Order: sequence, then structure tokens, then C-alpha cells
Amino acid sequence: MTNTTHSRRRLTLAAVIILPVLAGVACRDLTSLQQSNPGTLSAASTYVPINAQLLLNGAIGDFECAFSRYVAGTGLFTDELSDAIAGTANFDYDRRSFTSSGPYGTQQCSSANQQPGIYTTLSTARGSADTLLARLHEWTDAEMPAGVSRVKLIGQAAAYAGYSLTLLGESMCSAAINVGPELTPAQLFAEAKTRFDTAVSAATTANDATTLNFASLGRARTLLDLGQPAAALADAQKIPVGFVVNMSTDAVNVRRQNWVFVSINNSNFSTIDPSFRGLTVNGAPDPRVAVTNTGKPGTTQGSVVWTADKYSTLSTVMPIARYAEAQLIIADAKLAANDVPGAVAAINAARATHPGLAAYDATGQTAAQVLTQLVEERRRELFLEGHRLGDLRRYKLPILPAAGTPYTLAGGVYDAQSCFPLPDVERINNPNINKP
Repeated sequence: MTNTTHSRRRLTLAAVIILPVLAGVACRDLTSLQQSNPGTLSAASTYVPINAQLLLNGAIGDFECAFSRYVAGTGLFTDELSDAIAGTANFDYDRRSFTSSGPYGTQQCSSANQQPGIYTTLSTARGSADTLLARLHEWTDAEMPAGVSRVKLIGQAAAYAGYSLTLLGESMCSAAINVGPELTPAQLFAEAKTRFDTAVSAATTANDATTLNFASLGRARTLLDLGQPAAALADAQKIPVGFVVNMSTDAVNVRRQNWVFVSINNSNFSTIDPSFRGLTVNGAPDPRVAVTNTGKPGTTQGSVVWTADKYSTLSTVMPIARYAEAQLIIADAKLAANDVPGAVAAINAARATHPGLAAYDATGQTAAQVLTQLVEERRRELFLEGHRLGDLRRYKLPILPAAGTPYTLAGGVYDAQSCFPLPDVERINNPNINKP
């Protein structure tokens, strides 16, 4: 990783060895994973110190694939995207009317499907990172290949495990880890914080500034989810101007494609929701939510495909964590401490990352009004970056259209679901979870 972006050379061997083996290992941990048999490859011969960097690359790849689908899937579930394809499962995503047997719980990263997986993909990513993390704690520095720092890899693996758990907590009504008991979002966030604590400590020891900032920002996000704004502030204030960790992409490899682009531009599965079209700041178009009307009809009657300008190709990177997010966390924490001027300054620090975007003038506004503005700032600044569902839940906002509103694309009404229920594949196969 570098100070501003996360890039990584992909070795061909990773596709041949790491991904199948990680799936095989994870099957011992997560009964929800139904992946192909890794054949003659064994964990005993693969999880060895000489493969440490390669194993990390595989774990990061698992997360990035899950993250890209998470952004598209939660975007459709919330108010960022709307359905554009005539398909029952897609209607259920958009209408918030899916059941616990829905594809959100079973679809995998290797599938080029139109309903993005959430639970299995994130669980696979968490399992891959945690499995490697456990091995790294067992191995010694002397066993590492030349030029590979064990403590640096610990920091990186722990950071990605932390992000996987945070996303599970922000999206799932409940989840399980390692065939364990059913966990609440708060318990998932606590697990994520433990991983981030490990990552911060290891990255500090390894003098790995990028992982340190990546983990610190992830922990700040998690602490905000846990209702600890003061602690979140301490981490968020450490993030330097210009910091960003991006998901690396590949236009050919389906696991590494930008799934928002796939869903909208490539396949017309989705379109930008009307609530994110034509947004302005002081009468000028808001560059944070720039969208384009293609004029192309979707296969769902009455739908028209609008695209997101920020993701213009299959290989456009997607930010996982960045400076502007840190500033908006700071603004949230400042408001919690009744420091309205501090919150406004942080909002404007985030706006300043977009040249020409007017500053926010909060003259005469109350703390409640600034909080309302902060929620709107997050909606726009973090558009299609995987934050919207977590924000709706944390701020206890209604997902619009409201439950009971007619769903004109396919009949029925919008449901009241605000999170993805624990999928049947976990509940049925996990002996430590109560059966219905």
C-alpha cells in the first residue's frame, strides 16, 4: 500500500491457489459458504510462511470483491439506486421485500449475477483475513520470506477483517462468526474494533503509515457505530489530507470489476434513484453526485437508466476509506460535544476536497440544523461508497419511499425492512443458532 492509494500486483498463482484454498478453509468456519472443492490443494501445504504475502493478497481480493458488491447491493436496497431490470429478485431488493432465503445471503463473488451477494461474500472475506491472521500469530519472524514483515502483514490482515465485520454490522440484522452464536450489530462492531486495535498496534510497530491510517479510520467509523463519538474523533483526527485506500480493479476479471458500473452501465440492472438526480449546491450542480441520463430504457416498464459519473468504466476504482469521510466523522463528534463551529469547519474541510464546491454557511443555524446538514453531506459525499445503509440505521432515518408506498415498477408495496436478516443458509446449518 502507498500513502494515497492501495495498489497491488496480482500474481497468477493467487488465482490458482489462494482463492480456492481460502474457500475450503473458510468452510470450516462458515457453514454459509458453498464453494467448489479445492481439489488436491490442501491448507496444510498452502498456509505456510513462504506463502504469507500471497495469502494476504488473496484475503484482500476477497474483501475487495465483497466490497464492490456490497456497494451495489446496499445501494439498491436503500435510496441510492432503483431497479431497472424486470426480475423478481431485483424487485425484492429494491422493494425491501426479500425473504431470508434471498440471494443476498447466498450469492458468491465468483458469480456474475444481477443480485449482489452480501452475507457470504463478506463472511468469506472476514474468514480469509482472520484465518491468515491466526497463522501469522503462530509463525515467527524468522520463518518469513526475505523482505516480508510478519508484523506488517498482521496489521493489514487485521484491518481488512475489521472492515468486513463493520460492513456486516452496518448491513445485517444479525450474523455469525465461525459457526458461533447469532451476534447483534453491536457485537459485530465490537469484534471489528478488536481487529482494528490489532491492526493499529501492528502498523505502528511496522511503521506502515498507510495501514495505520486505514485501520484508524476504520476504527473511527466503527466507534461511531458503537455510539462512542469522542473515541471516534481521536482516530479520525489522525487522518491526513489526501488519504485514500481504493479497491483495486480489473476490467476482465469478474471478481475485480467495479460492480456499480456492471450493475448500471454494463447490464442495466439498476439506475440512479430519482432522489440523487439533479442535486445542486447554491444553484450549481453538485459534483459529488454527478449523474447522467442515458435516455436508455430499462427492461422494467417505466425505468430509464441514469449512470453515476464517478464510476465511468469497469476498472474505475472504488474508495474504501478516505480523508473526507474522516472529516465527516469529526463533524459528527464535534456536534456530539456541542461544538457547532468545529462541526461546520470539518464539513467544509470535506467540501474542500472538491475544487470549486461552495463552502457551507451555517450562520444562525442551530446544532440540530447542522446535524441535518451533516446527514445530507454524508449522503452526497459518500454516494455509492457503501455508507448509506449504515447511516440510515445509525441516525434512525426512514428508508424512502416509506413502507406501504405502492411499488409502481412491479406491484406490491415497499416493505419496512431496514437490514438484511440472517440468511436461512446460516440459521439452518449453524448448530449454535436457534432454529425458527
